[in-house]
Amino acid sequence: MKNKAFLYLLISLFSISCKAQQYPLSIKYSQIPNNAYIKDMNNEYIGTWKCSFGNKEIFLYITKQEDRLIKLISKSYHSDVLLIKYEILSNNQIIESTKNFTIDKINITSMGKSKNNSVVFNYEGGKCHVGNGLIYLKYVDLTHLKWNFRPDSVMLTNINCPDYPAGGIKINLPYEPSDIIFTKQ
Repeated sequence: MKNKAFLYLLISLFSISCKAQQYPLSIKYSQIPNNAYIKDMNNEYIGTWKCSFGNKEIFLYITKQEDRLIKLISKSYHSDVLLIKYEILSNNQIIESTKNFTIDKINITSMGKSKNNSVVFNYEGGKCHVGNGLIYLKYVDLTHLKWNFRPDSVMLTNINCPDYPAGGIKINLPYEPSDIIFTKQ
């Protein structure tokens, strides 16, 4: 009987210590211990979001990949990662879409939180990586997100992008003005 009680005590302590290793997405990178689990506890960003911008309608489809292993030089940990697929329409015609991308092809993934409490996403860019940069999404309330996109400046030619079209490549995601508001659908 004592052995069973001791075993239950060990299992309880182990499960409590495992839960103690979970931290919210808002934790600062410098505070993340090795082998921690950074967890999206509130699912605030998950869902379909829309904004109208000029003659464009932009839809964001935000999902979550749980328990992704993050390996860096100084530490390794697990994290819930937010993933964005998007679709851009102009005059009801699709001009760009990643809506059907598989998880390994999604080119917008969360990296953590910024000082102003926005979630920072890495955008790998479109064709030939045009528009790669950082996207900041800030939770405003249950139905609104604030969007800021800062594309990197890149110089592309037909030498480093062999299938570069004659008319050029456009960045279709909105990057000016800042603070565009998306509404949950």
